[in-house]
Amino acid sequence: MNFKILFLTIGITATLSAQKKSTLIPFSLENNSVYLQCKVNAVDNVKLLFDTGADGSVININSKKKVDLKIDGKSENKGSNGVNTVDYSSHNMVQFGDIQKTDVLFTLIPYGEVNFDGVFGTDLMKGKIIEIDYHKNVIRFYDENDRSIDFSGYEKMKLHLIDNYPAVEGSITVNGKEYSGYFGLDSGADDALTIASPYVRKNSLANAMKTIGKATAQGSDGSVYEMPVVLCPSITFAHKFLYNVPITLSSSTEGIDASEKMAGFFGNGFLKRFNTIIDFKNQSIYFKLNKNLYSEF
Repeated sequence: MNFKILFLTIGITATLSAQKKSTLIPFSLENNSVYLQCKVNAVDNVKLLFDTGADGSVININSKKKVDLKIDGKSENKGSNGVNTVDYSSHNMVQFGDIQKTDVLFTLIPYGEVNFDGVFGTDLMKGKIIEIDYHKNVIRFYDENDRSIDFSGYEKMKLHLIDNYPAVEGSITVNGKEYSGYFGLDSGADDALTIASPYVRKNSLANAMKTIGKATAQGSDGSVYEMPVVLCPSITFAHKFLYNVPITLSSSTEGIDASEKMAGFFGNGFLKRFNTIIDFKNQSIYFKLNKNLYSEF
């Protein structure tokens, strides 16, 4: 009898230990942007912008002394409006919750006077399934084989990686005509949607929508540029329709916004309206409308 009880106890313990819980990281939502507090090397409370549009992680030059990085090379940085050469630091450690990443490479970018220390790029996201929950303002990092994830209410879509940039298929409708293509997912941008300059020219969109203002943007390449803000009658995204959305039209001649491969880029002013689950390994992404749906753009 004692042996039997002991055997059952061991079996239960083994089952429970195999079901590793997700790592839950709280975030702050500030001006449409998601920020995490991480540990970089020996420094706690490093504020990083959660950015699905960045395939590498970044430290703001103004925070270099705070984080104390060793510069050991240079690389080319492709920003939204141009390309520049930046320093980088390799062999760094980043910790968020109980997850620790080693040999992390940070590029150093001059963001100027901003309220964050750097960027949490997709290099730190891959290897996990990630759920962004705007109801509770938390991000959950699951193991890639975790079967406990609740997908109820989510719309599944194919996640395309275009030059390592996450994108989905979508469309806009203007004057009764639908314009479709691949749209990048850029949680690091605080706007709703920027249409890439080649797509604007190809489809003669500059005069097709009502201009309601201008927007000034700063790319990671350091350039500051101005774009017209127009009112888009309808956007189709994750089999949902959103109406009268203010979007920007790029006129960039280089950089990501001049991409020939994508129609545009959804920023977090739009993406925050959907709880999201990202599965890089299986190239799937899931969206579910949340409490931010009717918040102002």
